[in-house]
Amino acid sequence: MSKIYITEDVKNHKKGIEILEKIKNYKLIEDEKTFVKMIRDMKLTNEEEKQYMLFTTKKGNFLKNYYLDDNLSKIKEEFYLSYENNCPFNCLYCYLRDYFNHSAFIFYVNLEDMFIELDKFNKSGTMVSAGIVNDTLVHDNLTNVTSDLIGYFKDRPELILELRTKSHNIKNLLEITPPKNILISFTFSPQEVIDRYELGASSLRERIAAAKKLQEHGYSIGLRLDPMIDIEGSDTAYRGMVEEIFSVLDPTKIRDIGIGTIRYKKGLRQKVLAERNTDLFFNEFIVGIDGKERYFKKIRIDMYKNIVNSINKYGNFDIYLGMEPQYIWDEVFKGEVR
Repeated sequence: MSKIYITEDVKNHKKGIEILEKIKNYKLIEDEKTFVKMIRDMKLTNEEEKQYMLFTTKKGNFLKNYYLDDNLSKIKEEFYLSYENNCPFNCLYCYLRDYFNHSAFIFYVNLEDMFIELDKFNKSGTMVSAGIVNDTLVHDNLTNVTSDLIGYFKDRPELILELRTKSHNIKNLLEITPPKNILISFTFSPQEVIDRYELGASSLRERIAAAKKLQEHGYSIGLRLDPMIDIEGSDTAYRGMVEEIFSVLDPTKIRDIGIGTIRYKKGLRQKVLAERNTDLFFNEFIVGIDGKERYFKKIRIDMYKNIVNSINKYGNFDIYLGMEPQYIWDEVFKGEVR
C-alpha cells in the first residue's frame, strides 16, 4: 500500500508535475490538515510516521525568521526556507520531533510562490538556510529542489544560500556549475555518535567523501559540528573526527564552521524515551535562558575549547557558536581576534 499522498492542486504546478512523473503510486487526500490528522489518528511511532509523504501546496510564508532569545548571541541561520518539513533520518536529538506534531515528510510544490516571496527579501549579505526544518539532500533524487534553489540564488549574488545535510546524496549538485554564493553545509559527528543517535543518516566517512567531491566541483563547504554530545571519551572522539575531516577536505574551501552542544525542550526527552531506550539524556542538564535543556556551562565550554583547539591546528577559520550567550563566546574564544 502506498504511503505517498498528494493533494489535487499539486497537478497545477511545474514542480508537482515533475514529481508525479516519478511517483506513479500515490493516493489523493483533501488537504494537509486531513493528512496530519490521519497520521496522528494512526498512533504510529516516530519511525513509522517517517515512512509517509505528502506533496501539497503551501498557503503561508516560505521564508521564516529563526527565533532566537534576545539573551543569546546572533547566529548565521537567521533566516530559513520551509519548502519541506521533516526527513527520513531518525536523529534522537532532533528538535523537529517536538517542533511539528508529526514526523511525516511534507513537500510544498508551489516553489514559484517561494521565489516571488524571496524577490521581496532585500537584506544584502544575509545567509538564507535550507535544511533547518528538513534535510536538503536526502530526497533530492525525487524533488531535485536543489536545482531550483541554486537556479534562483545564482541571480541573487547579494545573498548566500546554505544547503544543510547529513546525506551524501550529491548527484544533482555535481550536475550544476556552483555559483560563489552557494554553501553546502554538512553536519558532522563522530561515527560513534552517528551509530547511537543519528539513525539512518549517512556515515561520517560518506559525508566527508561527499564534501570532498563537492569541493573539487567548486562548491564552498560549511562544517556544522552541532549538536556535540558528551559521550564517554568525547574529547578524544571529537578530536579524532576533526583529524579525519581535515585529512580529506581542503581547508581553503571551508567557508565557516558552526559548533554547538545538544539542547532541547523538555517534551523531546519524554517523546524519545517513550519509544526508545537511550542514554542520550543520562547527563545532567540545566534549563537555559531560552527554556531549553543543555549541559552545564563548564561542560559546554570544555567541549567547545577542545574542538576549537583541534580545528585551529588546520588554519584560521570563521567559527561560531550555536545558541549561546555572549559570555560563553568570550570564554571559548578568549584571547582570539574575531
